[in-house]
Amino acid sequence: METLLQAEDSELYMTSRIDLSVVTGTYNRLNVSLKNMVESVRSSIGVGIPYEIVLVDGGSTDGTQEWAKSQSDIVLIEQGELLGAIKAFNAGLYAARGRYCVVGNDDITYVDETLLNALSYMEDNPDVGIGCFYQDRDHPDVWDLSYMPAVINNRQMQHIYGQVCIVPKWLGDDVGWWGNFLDMRTYGGDNNLSSFVLERGYRVTGIPCACIHDLQTVDDLRRINNEEQILKAKVRGHPDSNAWGKHWTHRNGTCGPILTDVKYKESETVRQTRFLYLPIYEQGHHVLQKAQKRGLREALAREGMVYEFDWLGIAASKGSQYMLNYFRDILDSWNPHIVLTQIHSPDPNMFNADTIFNLRKEYTGFTWVNWNGDYHPEDLLSQGNLEMVKRFDLQCVVTTMVRDTYAKNSIPWMYWQIGYEDSIAEPDSSVNQHDVVFLANGYSKERIYLAKTLRSIYGVNVGIYGSWGGGVRTNGSNLYNFDEGRKLYRAAKISIGDNQWGDTAVGFVSNRLFQAMSAGHSLYMQQRVPGMDTLLGLKDGVHYIEWKDLKDLKEKVVYWLDPTNESKRKSIADAGERFIREHHSFDARVRELMGVLS
Repeated sequence: METLLQAEDSELYMTSRIDLSVVTGTYNRLNVSLKNMVESVRSSIGVGIPYEIVLVDGGSTDGTQEWAKSQSDIVLIEQGELLGAIKAFNAGLYAARGRYCVVGNDDITYVDETLLNALSYMEDNPDVGIGCFYQDRDHPDVWDLSYMPAVINNRQMQHIYGQVCIVPKWLGDDVGWWGNFLDMRTYGGDNNLSSFVLERGYRVTGIPCACIHDLQTVDDLRRINNEEQILKAKVRGHPDSNAWGKHWTHRNGTCGPILTDVKYKESETVRQTRFLYLPIYEQGHHVLQKAQKRGLREALAREGMVYEFDWLGIAASKGSQYMLNYFRDILDSWNPHIVLTQIHSPDPNMFNADTIFNLRKEYTGFTWVNWNGDYHPEDLLSQGNLEMVKRFDLQCVVTTMVRDTYAKNSIPWMYWQIGYEDSIAEPDSSVNQHDVVFLANGYSKERIYLAKTLRSIYGVNVGIYGSWGGGVRTNGSNLYNFDEGRKLYRAAKISIGDNQWGDTAVGFVSNRLFQAMSAGHSLYMQQRVPGMDTLLGLKDGVHYIEWKDLKDLKEKVVYWLDPTNESKRKSIADAGERFIREHHSFDARVRELMGVLS
């Protein structure tokens, strides 16, 4: 099934570690097949797996190089002229940075979750040196593997080889990828690679449900690779095929790699923990959220490998049943160790107690974790929600007020707060510099009074951002734009946080606290929240300033804006920033989670 990742969003999913390099060579096929192949890579790998496309260009004149340079997920190698597929693929494969390399031509299409299947399969089968993709080049709608000569237990036979395939990077480098035989230019490199790997004692086999459509484009490049080389060599058959046969023919006349009583080795590639992560992207805000709400996904990726599934977006565009079927496809493909969902309340058409129960019967061996990252007692404590979260191995919440109810219902749970979305954005001359900033939406009477109180403080420049009513004048809106938020916090002297729930929501604070304090520079002032000290380790007067009511807030704003207190104000802001960055990053959150699960 298709993913909803747009090509222009692909840069959002690149990280310093690369799990998969898709390597190909090309020449003047930009609009013929190359763009289609690249789009199929993006769709097939989905969201969350760090990848790159390594494109080796043989001197294209159709705009390929210019286009490739504009694509954030493409690494371009310019050879300047057609040197043949073997030199092109070797150049790309040696330059690749992924833990695994996929080898395929520029005129193929990766079908559905093929790349996800391939990566998962290789991790689960460490004795496989080459995982081969099924293709339909010879018989449309019939999925086949390709075979080559091999000598198995002293008998001339046929063996699968990796025409389009996935290989651990270390192993390909070790065996020399496609080889450097001077009398082979275009074809036979994939046979060489498979032969080298087989003789090293690793399996070469097909990967279930990993398929490619092979267009076999008929153009100048194919003519150069075939007709011109055959005419030039003046021999029957293709000169590369003849050369491969010559290199791999033995004294007794048999041909191919020699395999005798093979006991397959296991790969040296370190297997990673696999996460399937289902975040909440709100419709209407999902584009910006996908761009900047990425901290947990990236922290999970540093712990293992993560595939992100936009369940709400898929349900909104395709329907709930389509989403559930698609979810099962991903469970089949990815075979995760941990499924981490964000489901705040049951839905009769999507996720509920029965859905989770049936999924867990169908898919055993996974650890199922749900995270409710918001505070709505009507959801947290509803009977339907209690029945649903019972089905999980662990329920994560951002308040301890559930303690008694969850204990009564035998629900395993942990207090698991949100972290901050990191940013390096800095304020410039275009950013408003306020004495006090409050970034929020005015959805309650209490918030309206708070905003008006701030604005009533004489001589204080107050910035109110968000969606507001009640006669509150705003300075703009930057909901989910964490880069813009950081600029405003760093340009201000004081930033404000409130508590809409009084003493009931023990330990609950919004992400506003973490965003403001991690940004640094401004002194954070938070309305009293029970549990700030014991649950979050934050100390009033050390990391932030607590305020109790609006009168107290006004007095403390005036006090901390007094120039005589500037040094102490900055000292507390700096201490708060250091503490948040050390203890409340998403990396820290993932360590907490993995500690509980282990």
